[in-house]
Amino acid sequence: MDEPPMLPQQAAAKTAVIQFGLFLIRRILMTTTESSSTSSVKIYFRLLSYVRPYVGIFLLSIIGFVIFASTQPMLAGILKYFVDGLTNPEAVLFPNVPYLRELQLLQAVPLLIVLIAAWQGLGSFLGNYFLAKVSLGLVHDLRVALFNKLLMLPNRYFDTTNSGHLISRITFNVTMVTGAATDAIKVVIREGLTVVFLFIYLLMMNWKLTLVMLAILPLIAVMVGSASKKFRKQSKKIQVAMGDVTHVASETIQGYRVVRSFGGESYEQDRFAQASDSNTRKQLRMTKTGAIYTPMLQLVIYSAMAVLMFLVLFLRGDATAGDLVAYITAAGLLPKPIRQLSEVSSTIQKGIAGAESIFEQLDVEEEVDTGTIERDRVAGHLEVKNLSFFYPQTERQVLNDISFSAAPGQMIALVGRSGSGKSTLANLIPRFYGHEMGSILLDGVEINDYRL
Repeated sequence: MDEPPMLPQQAAAKTAVIQFGLFLIRRILMTTTESSSTSSVKIYFRLLSYVRPYVGIFLLSIIGFVIFASTQPMLAGILKYFVDGLTNPEAVLFPNVPYLRELQLLQAVPLLIVLIAAWQGLGSFLGNYFLAKVSLGLVHDLRVALFNKLLMLPNRYFDTTNSGHLISRITFNVTMVTGAATDAIKVVIREGLTVVFLFIYLLMMNWKLTLVMLAILPLIAVMVGSASKKFRKQSKKIQVAMGDVTHVASETIQGYRVVRSFGGESYEQDRFAQASDSNTRKQLRMTKTGAIYTPMLQLVIYSAMAVLMFLVLFLRGDATAGDLVAYITAAGLLPKPIRQLSEVSSTIQKGIAGAESIFEQLDVEEEVDTGTIERDRVAGHLEVKNLSFFYPQTERQVLNDISFSAAPGQMIALVGRSGSGKSTLANLIPRFYGHEMGSILLDGVEINDYRL
C-alpha cells in the first residue's frame, strides 16, 4: 500500500477527521431546535465549570488517556513489521542506521507487544484513577451546593416542590450529572483520540481507502444526533418518575403511624407500585432506544469495513503482506471506539437533563433579608396588630385583621377549626412567610426589621 506522497489530500483528510469530531460533539449536545441546542451547550459548559477546581488532576487523567490511545496504532505497526519480517527478513533491517545495520529486531516483537501492553496499562491507570478523583469531588461539591441552597430558600419554595424530588436531585440526579461531566469526557477523550490516531495511521498507509471510510462518518453523526434527542427527552421523564418514587416512599415512611392508624396500607402499596412501575417503563423505553440504535450503528460501521476489505483486493498495488495486515488491523480497531463515542450521547443527555433540574434549584432566588437589627437576646414581648395575610399566588384570605399581644412567659392557645389559619399565624411570627398587611412587633420592633 505504498502510495506516492499526496500531502494536500492527506492534510485535507486529516482536517476532515478533526471537523467530524467537532461536528459529532455538536450533534451529541443538540436537541430539537437551535435555541434548545444552545441551551444544552450552555448547561454543559456550566456543568464543566464545577471541574475547574480539579483542573490539575483532570489534566493528569487526559495525559493517561493520550498514552492509552497512542498504543492502538503502535500495535498495527508492530504487526506490519512482524509479518514483513517473516516473508522477507531483509525488509526489517536498518541498512542506513549505523548501530542497527546488522541488528535483527524480529525476535524482539513479542517483548515489544508486552511493552505496549504495559504502556497502555499505565495510561489506563492514570486516566481512570485521576478521573475518578475528579468525579467523586464533583459529586461532593454538587451535593453540598444543593443542600446548602435548600437551607437558604424561602418557605414558599417547599410549599410548591415535593420533598421526594428535592431528595432525588441530591441522590439520583447528581450521579447522572457527574457521569456527563466526567465519564462522558473519559470516553470522548480516550476513544476520540484513539479514532484520530488510527485514522492518521490509516491515512499514512493509504489515504484513498481511508477516504472511503470517512464517507460513512456523516451518517454516523446524523444517527448520533437523532438518538441524543430521544435520550434527553426520556431521561427527563425518568428523573421525574424517580422523584415520584422517592416522594411516595419518603412520605409514607414519615407518616408511618398515620398510615397504620387509618388502615391505609393497601392505598400506599398501590401508590408506590404505580410510581415504581412508571419509572420501570420509562427506564425500559430508554434501554429499548439504545438496544435498537447500537446494532444499527454497528451494521453501518461493519458494512463500511466490508466495502473496505473488498476494495483492498483491487487497490493493494505494491503493498506488502505486512501493509495489508497492519491496515486491516488498524481499521478493525475502529468500530469499538466509534460505537462507544456514539453511545456516550446517552450519558451526556442524561447529565444535561439532570443538570437542568439541579441548576433550576441553584438559581432560585434566596430568601430576602431586609432586616438591619441584630440582638443576641430579646425580652420576648410579642404584639400582633391588624394582621391580614394571603398566601402567594392565591386569592383566598387566610387571616383577616388579627390583633393580640403576649407578654414574656405568657402562654396563649390558638383555637379554631382546621384551615382557619392557626399554623399560618404560627409561621408568620418566625418569618417563614413575609407579611405586608398589619404588623408583628417583637419588643416593640417590627420583626421584618430584625436580621434573619
